[in-house]
Amino acid sequence: MKTILFASAALLVATGAPALAQQTAAPADGPTFAGPRAEFFGGWDRVGTRTRFDDGTTRVTDRSHRNGATAGALLGYDMPVGDRFVVGAFGSYAISTAKDCSYGAPAGELNGCLKAGREIEGGARFGAKMGDKALVYAKGAYVNGQLRGTFSDGVDYVSGHANRDGWRAGAGVEYAVNRHAYVKAEYDYTRFKSFGADEIGLADTRVRFDRNQVLAGAGIRF
Repeated sequence: MKTILFASAALLVATGAPALAQQTAAPADGPTFAGPRAEFFGGWDRVGTRTRFDDGTTRVTDRSHRNGATAGALLGYDMPVGDRFVVGAFGSYAISTAKDCSYGAPAGELNGCLKAGREIEGGARFGAKMGDKALVYAKGAYVNGQLRGTFSDGVDYVSGHANRDGWRAGAGVEYAVNRHAYVKAEYDYTRFKSFGADEIGLADTRVRFDRNQVLAGAGIRF
């Protein structure tokens, strides 16, 4: 009788061990939202510009907004803080199709385009896990953006570009497809310092620009 009981107990332990091992290993198979990551992103880019012309006699201020598309790549690293929170650092490079063009002006007046150029970003984020697969986060970053200009008055043609520093604030949600792959949705607002526009061919003019972006992305954690 004792032999039968010991054999039954051994059988229960043997058959239950795999299930117990799976239960123990399950958390390790889920997303951690930590470690190095790489992603591609893209979306809607709205660039707003304010140009102020002042030659000492005439003063004109013009504001405009133009829509375009942006796309880029990002590298980052995230670290867990306790069981629920994550902090991380990242850097990205992006380009944009947004531009503001004006043609058809009378002879002697300027025709041309202001175009958004490349953009370099470096910043940090703080996130909180929502359930098992989602991370909601806020971000802040330094941004170096480029504005390119090409203009002509019918006789002379000038072109140039200006690189300017700015700051960015944003928020988003990241969803883990599995332990290594994820997708995201994000909104960003960026503000750049105003500058004298001689570098891009506009004398007696100051330019300030900002950006509103709605992005989607997909990435891999290593």
